[in-house]
Amino acid sequence: MKELTTLLGQNFVQRVLFFSFVFIFSFLSFAQEGEKDNRYGGYARLYSMGDNPYIIDPDNIKFNTAYSSIYSNFLWGDIGSNNGNPEDGNGQFAGANFGIGNGITLGMLLSRNDFMTSYSIATLDPGDLVGLINDNFEGDVIVPLNNNMELMSSYKFGNYAVGLGLSYASSSREFTPATGDGDEGTASQFGVNLGLIGKVTSNFNFDFAFSLLMPSASYTPGADGESTIEGSNTFILVNTRGYLKLSDKFSLVPAVNFYTGSGKVDVEGAPSVDLPTTMGVGVGVGLQYKVGSLLIAGGPAFFYDSETESSTATSPELESSSLTFPAWNLGAEWGFTEWLYGRLGYVARTFSSTSQSQAGQTEVNEFSSTGFDEGDVRLGVGFRFGGFSLDATVNDDVLRQGFNVIGGNVSSFAYLSASYAF
Repeated sequence: MKELTTLLGQNFVQRVLFFSFVFIFSFLSFAQEGEKDNRYGGYARLYSMGDNPYIIDPDNIKFNTAYSSIYSNFLWGDIGSNNGNPEDGNGQFAGANFGIGNGITLGMLLSRNDFMTSYSIATLDPGDLVGLINDNFEGDVIVPLNNNMELMSSYKFGNYAVGLGLSYASSSREFTPATGDGDEGTASQFGVNLGLIGKVTSNFNFDFAFSLLMPSASYTPGADGESTIEGSNTFILVNTRGYLKLSDKFSLVPAVNFYTGSGKVDVEGAPSVDLPTTMGVGVGVGLQYKVGSLLIAGGPAFFYDSETESSTATSPELESSSLTFPAWNLGAEWGFTEWLYGRLGYVARTFSSTSQSQAGQTEVNEFSSTGFDEGDVRLGVGFRFGGFSLDATVNDDVLRQGFNVIGGNVSSFAYLSASYAF
């Protein structure tokens, strides 16, 4: 498993202090009266359970805002992983949901350009439109998008809940010289998410979400004779799941997702140029088994992805595609104690890919091959203290090193998520 980061330091003292903190915190938590809140989780939990698409988790809010009705009065986010800078992290974000009564929940999510979820309006510039325009000039004439803000709301009525999310991010760069013409670069992105979750019968639940992302960017050069360049993308994302209860222990979980993307670049005084069109569809069927604190979920999935470059006066249409089957996502979670949970996951994919290259004005070369993503065994733990939860992926070497991990130089945790339910 790839090593992402470390929560703890590399020396013995730091580890002793950390586990002392865990012991004291857990002891104080159990002194409190009341029922334990079962709202917990996040990206680290899903990742350590094999990128599991067959379980409900607060991470689902990222692509279906209706889930904020379940996770109302909830603070959540990712501490993330180490990106080489000890004062920063990769994948960090912060979110909050507050119930204001009458079934209404209001929330907000703040994300950056290293957001870890693809099917979300919190993701920034998924087609790298800004980078595409910047590649035509020296330096970043357009500032890449960062610090996205998403406002969300949900309304629960009976056995159903609807959600709405709106996101926006922008950047600008302008140079105004004392004499002569200046230049200006701007970028922005607007996103909207519509979500629905419901309980149709006592044995069947479902969720459905629709997302629309619209990044755009433009650059106006200052020099005479240079043309303004503008670009835009449109991405549509749809995903749905069902939960069919087969017995008190087993549930069948079918899942479907679809995405498509297109765009164009306009150069002043020249015809528009279409950007590559992308499309993908995935279908998976998982089985979920739950008894007490033990949760086992997983199954196979099928994915088809394609990218098409439009033909021009001098080149034919070129297409590349990938068909994945099976894609395995397997995971388990169980409670060691009331405050400590263990997690285990496995992912593996077999795929066939086809790509085309230009051979002439109308002819193409085609190459096809079978490929295999490296299978990955994943480990994770979760700490739960009252309403507070800390979830982490665990580096494989923690087990391989044995007792040498105490005082050794092995990173213990890789990716961290945290939440607080109140």
